[in-house]
Amino acid sequence: MTSQSLPSVQRLIGLARSNGIDVRPTLLRVIVDQFVAERSHPAAEVTRFGELVVNLLPKASEADRAVVAAKLARHRQTPAVVARRLAADSGAVARPILTHCRALSDDDLFLAVRSGDPEKALAVAEREDIGLAALVALEAMDEPAVKAALAARVGRPAPSLREPLLASPTDLGRRFLAASTAQRETMLADLAMSQPALPPGLGPRGGAPTQERGREIEVAALSRRDGALGDAVARALGLDRATAARITGDPGGEPLVVVARALDLGREATTRILLFAHEAIGTSVERIGALAALYDAVPRGVAVTLVRSFQEVAPAAPARPARHQPVLAPDASDRVGARQASTSAARPAQRSPAARPAATRLPKGS
Repeated sequence: MTSQSLPSVQRLIGLARSNGIDVRPTLLRVIVDQFVAERSHPAAEVTRFGELVVNLLPKASEADRAVVAAKLARHRQTPAVVARRLAADSGAVARPILTHCRALSDDDLFLAVRSGDPEKALAVAEREDIGLAALVALEAMDEPAVKAALAARVGRPAPSLREPLLASPTDLGRRFLAASTAQRETMLADLAMSQPALPPGLGPRGGAPTQERGREIEVAALSRRDGALGDAVARALGLDRATAARITGDPGGEPLVVVARALDLGREATTRILLFAHEAIGTSVERIGALAALYDAVPRGVAVTLVRSFQEVAPAAPARPARHQPVLAPDASDRVGARQASTSAARPAQRSPAARPAATRLPKGS
């Protein structure tokens, strides 16, 4: 919909208002064709397009709505209000939108699955990206076609976690921490579908059992002391304090849920920690319920994968500065002579920055 196309649209709107002529179905097809003809539109134009389509859809036939849905399903700027309206339509209309449209949130997909329409559930199951809530709802269905679609996904690389990202744990951790709530849920679902299960257990760090570390984290959260929870998480997982503070202070709460799931703290203990970890979370009953449900839904192997990636986010410890020793010290002649006599083979090998102490990493077999 360029500025050049506006006169024709305005003429059609004028005709639609004239007596005895209903050109609204024609108008709908015209503006949709003009919208999908271009890959990018200004924000104001997208908003205006959404308003027009929502107003025109009720007067269009099911066949016309199905055509509109098929054309808008893959456009990257399809307005969410239009996508939701089409997703709530009949199965034939909703199917392309539910399968391909990126404007739908995980909540929209979850509602489509729970609508009771097997065709809509199958469309969601065939998406490349499925949010965690929708995935759990799909797995609970007793529909052979849905089960087959989910089985076909196992081992298939997910779009948001292609090989370069899977091969780089650091990028995975940073991406998760920087993502929105909806993006994090999609990443968790992608990991659950595309990665093999990991061995149970996180592996103790410094000899402390998981149960003891969980109690330390919970006590720190209940104390409400500034920085106490972050310090406890840092000690429990061998994280640097900056990364631990980012996890515990995140207003969404998902990183803290991942840590709790990796340590297998249990739903009740996790809920208590969340209540005191962040004011925005603890004062919202709805958010607490959503995060508790997320704890139940996340496979522990996925949580372990993310915790290991959080550990890779930690910056290497700065090198300790060499101690200055005056050349004119009493033993200077001996020290200088020893340095001059030393050979490169006699000098100790320089320590590689990557060779961090074992205590700062999780055992690979954990």
